[in-house]
Amino acid sequence: MRSGQESGRMAQPDWQEISDMSLFRYAHTIYKYNDFVDLFFGACRYVAANGLSEKGIADAHHRLTRPGDRVVIIGGGDGVTAVTAAKLVGRAGSVQVYEGGDRAAGRLITLTAREGISGICTIHHAVVGPHIDVYGGDFANADHVAPDEIPECDVLELDCEGSEVEILRSMTIRPRAIIVEIHPFLFAEDPGWVTDRLADLGYQIVYRSGHDGIEIDDKDLQKLLTRSKQCGVIYLKNGARSPVVVAAVRG
Repeated sequence: MRSGQESGRMAQPDWQEISDMSLFRYAHTIYKYNDFVDLFFGACRYVAANGLSEKGIADAHHRLTRPGDRVVIIGGGDGVTAVTAAKLVGRAGSVQVYEGGDRAAGRLITLTAREGISGICTIHHAVVGPHIDVYGGDFANADHVAPDEIPECDVLELDCEGSEVEILRSMTIRPRAIIVEIHPFLFAEDPGWVTDRLADLGYQIVYRSGHDGIEIDDKDLQKLLTRSKQCGVIYLKNGARSPVVVAAVRG
């Protein structure tokens, strides 16, 4: 689930919808907001690692999601994390996915059928919380779900392009675990707002990584969050890149 907020900040593009965007301008923005040494070594290590899509979130599920769990995913994207969660929870569990883009929602339905998990996964064509940034098609016909209408679950995954702030601010559920991909360039609050909010809600962060699953310590977490306030693609020397993924468990 993603959307379209007018901003001077450069988010990560949907490469299938980039025909009207200057690749040169995008590359220049990445260069401008990255430390050159981090960018050079980080990009080299990232390419060498052959990172998988959404591996940071998928790895967090492997650590925290259990057989029989109820999982809610806000922002289904390409479906990698939905498939991961469904295979972990099994037939005794459930996965509900909310995706704002119509094409993405359609692809998710096709994917879950192909993977044999449509009995576990329910796909909702819906935007949860504020409409900030939707990739994957038109959201005009999507339903709207308020944060306090998110159903009870054991694991909540938020990959919703800036809407994570309002969801964490207003939701009433308290799942056992929360996995968040953080997009500081898409919200006005401080880059550390999400991690501070998780602590305020009584959660302890137990996992930190770049987008593609390269784990980082708290110092590098803060570095990535701070630098990605102005640009959606920031690299560290170890190959980790933004957006940051954190996972937290209730204390």
